Amino acid sequence: MFPACALFCMLKKGNHSVSMITDTRGDIFCNHIQDKIIIKTIRMSRKKAIHAIWGFVRMFWKFLRRWFKNSPDVIVGFGGMFTVIPILVAKCLGSKVVIYEQNSVLGKANRLLSHFSNLNASFFDLGNGWKRVQSPVRGEFVKLRDVPYTCDENIKIVVIGGSQGARSFSEIIPAALEKLDPDQRKSIEIMQQVSDEMRRDLEDRYHKLGVKYTLMGFVHNIAEEMSNSQLVICRSGASTLAELSTIGRPAILIPYPHATDNHQVFNAAYYVKNQAAWMVEEKDGIVEKLSSIISGILSDRELLKFTASNMINNSMSDSSGSFVKLIESCYAGC
Repeated sequence: MFPACALFCMLKKGNHSVSMITDTRGDIFCNHIQDKIIIKTIRMSRKKAIHAIWGFVRMFWKFLRRWFKNSPDVIVGFGGMFTVIPILVAKCLGSKVVIYEQNSVLGKANRLLSHFSNLNASFFDLGNGWKRVQSPVRGEFVKLRDVPYTCDENIKIVVIGGSQGARSFSEIIPAALEKLDPDQRKSIEIMQQVSDEMRRDLEDRYHKLGVKYTLMGFVHNIAEEMSNSQLVICRSGASTLAELSTIGRPAILIPYPHATDNHQVFNAAYYVKNQAAWMVEEKDGIVEKLSSIISGILSDRELLKFTASNMINNSMSDSSGSFVKLIESCYAGC
């Protein structure tokens, strides 16, 4: 949702007429956007097949009415099964279609829709005719891209996991820090996203470890927090990786183990290969491996600076603007 929102804002800034289509899950992330179609989330299940079919029928009619009211010249899909019907309807009724894949493994919806699109674009190099384009990034990250990276004193570590990481990270991170030398723990400051039910336990554990900490349920100023950090521990979703490469902050990536087609592992592997991040998979031995990586980072600040320099991607400074030009070129000549 974050790249889609960034693109929406840039299109609006360019005086384009633009609407957002999302389901009820995605609507949480775009409250600031007024012009949007919100489709009730459809749960795919064999037991509730009739409900799912009825949901798709309702989606079809809702989008069809909106299309005839204000037919789009171009429709851009960022993946997810709820995009299938709107994009196919728009294609049948004459709109140009742009498909964007953020991950290193092509999603099921985009795999299907790529056969009907006018232009297929991707964040990673997927080959087979996919045009590589930087992901649109929220403006607050772009504004902070020139903040210098320093790591000469204490290390601030930002830990973000969202709904797919807050609980497990609340177990993994303090367990890993417990294995560090006491002097190493004194040089760390943690800013961590945590669920309400885990907050008290996490406070107690960090207090006993002598680690400075700040805990938040939802990080509203995430761009600023990440920019002021020396290290980020997070999942390896494409949006997060694009934001990290915009501001140039190194990361320890813990891929979400239940991601479709294990795509977060492949996302992380790309950055590890380019020496811009470390990866620890959420399986047996994760605590020991994570502790070892953090200990090595604390002992070698030059390694941390080197990794940060590899994370920065200068082309991200106008990624949203570049995407707008891509859409304009599709309308003009696809």
